[in-house]
Amino acid sequence: MDFFTEYGDAKRYKILGIIGKGSYGVVCVALDTQTREKVAIKKIQDVFEHASNVIRILREVKLLRLLRHHDMVEVKRTMLPPSKREFKDIFVVFELMESDLSPSHKS
Repeated sequence: MDFFTEYGDAKRYKILGIIGKGSYGVVCVALDTQTREKVAIKKIQDVFEHASNVIRILREVKLLRLLRHHDMVEVKRTMLPPSKREFKDIFVVFELMESDLSPSHKS
């Protein structure tokens, strides 16, 4: 699966599948081959395409890294490209939340 190429610790993660689309990107589930735990990785594509999105994305990642609470998803790491010239996408590694916050539809 061509989710990421030469980013940071890309070889550390084994992509298991796409689990959805989040704000600004695609989210996959992956296995961290060092810790053997499942994680969620958000691929935020074309980060610099719109200035307003850059600010929102930076704010989201920064707040999630600073705020630690059992009801909030934990940011484990941010993967950046090997060079500034290739800086187009960002990959954010989160703890995998097994629950879904979408409303259930009961008959």
